[in-house]
Amino acid sequence: MAVSQYPRLADAGDIGRLLSGDHVHHQWPPPGTTVIPLAFPETWVLVTGEPSEGEDGDWWVTTLSQIALETNSTIVQLLARFGATFTGPIAVFAGTVGNWPVIYTQGVGDRMRWISSTFRGTIGGVEEFQFGLNWGNPGSDPDPNEAETLAFATSLATIFGSKWVTSIGGQLPKMQFMPEIVFTEVGAVVKEQTSPTNSDGTGGDLEQKFDTQWSAYSVGTRPTGGATTGLSLPYETSCAVTLQTDKRGPSGRGRIYLPPFTSSAMAAGGLYDSTIPSRMGGFIGAVAEAVETASGHELIVVSRRRIVLNKVTTINVGLVPDSQRRRRRSQEEARVLAWTAP
Repeated sequence: MAVSQYPRLADAGDIGRLLSGDHVHHQWPPPGTTVIPLAFPETWVLVTGEPSEGEDGDWWVTTLSQIALETNSTIVQLLARFGATFTGPIAVFAGTVGNWPVIYTQGVGDRMRWISSTFRGTIGGVEEFQFGLNWGNPGSDPDPNEAETLAFATSLATIFGSKWVTSIGGQLPKMQFMPEIVFTEVGAVVKEQTSPTNSDGTGGDLEQKFDTQWSAYSVGTRPTGGATTGLSLPYETSCAVTLQTDKRGPSGRGRIYLPPFTSSAMAAGGLYDSTIPSRMGGFIGAVAEAVETASGHELIVVSRRRIVLNKVTTINVGLVPDSQRRRRRSQEEARVLAWTAP
């Protein structure tokens, strides 16, 4: 897998080696690598590839001024990213803030590994829905084998089923759905990536360590909608649940789409009832808390562009219904002749 790395600002402990020049190269970019400028809010650069010269442990050094030029930003903006202050020994060594050394260490790369889970079910027995949640430990990536991943999927299925029938916001989550909503299985797989995707979403070196491990609900234990009044909303209708992290911008946000609610979830103006956010957001949050307690794995948002895992800190749910049109592929149009030309 190609290696990616965020070069770092030098600190006082680096001064001795910078002065000695021991395996220090003042060449930028490191030969054989590509420097990718990152925009706000992660104003910095990402170096991808492996240097064609040198050896592991070598330093390839540039300056803060060069990084500012590559990112079309100011030095003040770059310093703000790290909360860094140009004082002390490093200020004496560099002389000016623009000369503050930036170090890329050969043989060290950014890598992220996480568990990707999928919740799958049927609508009315004719259409399928699914959504995914990601789990991990930023800074300490999980590395379960196939058997351990299957055990995680089984535990996740059990937790989901338990919270499905636990009162949240004064109502069981299952009561928002008609009985035609049936969850059938939960899958989990370990994924890994070191090379970022392009701005258009292509590229990257995503790897799946083995086949997805599926834990199927037995017929009598499948989480099933429990509403006894109302009708199902159209199959393509959905509720978007937004997963927020402390990281600003698209790389810090995730989203899942729940299956259609019962019509009793609707209020005036074509909006969901005002209790929906706390109930559905609380439901996903309760699942996340239980999973972390049981396994230590946190609910995360994966940024394949930035090669970083961000822990979910808040969950938002909108009142405007969303749509997933692919959910009506198997649903008959049931057209009725309504008019014939005289």
